[in-house]
Amino acid sequence: MNNNGWYRLGQVSAVFCGGALGGIARYEIGNWIHSANGLLGTSVVNLAGCFLLTFIIYSLDLRFDLPEWQILGLGTGFVGAFTTFSTFTVQYVQGISSNPLGSLIFLLVNLIGGMLCVLLGYLAVTAFGRRQR
Repeated sequence: MNNNGWYRLGQVSAVFCGGALGGIARYEIGNWIHSANGLLGTSVVNLAGCFLLTFIIYSLDLRFDLPEWQILGLGTGFVGAFTTFSTFTVQYVQGISSNPLGSLIFLLVNLIGGMLCVLLGYLAVTAFGRRQR
């Protein structure tokens, strides 16, 4: 395997390992946060994921200049497996017929809350400052 192949294997391995840990974290949080329909657990992981991805991209990468494989492992791997857009969408669609107002609130909490968590992640990064290059 040439150097490019080993480099690619390292990236894929980082995403795989991060994804395994992110999936386990999501599963455990879902078990820890009990709600009748799972909406709270879904919201918690998605909102936390919005904050984490922003923090990883703007703080860890820019401040510490991490190698690409680490950013891929943390961002694409861990946060990608940790968050769950598909579950969010299915829960929203399933709730429309039985509880339209509750579904709308669920939708707005996740969309607006997600944007606020991205903003909070960015503000947290700027509070730490950036590494001088």
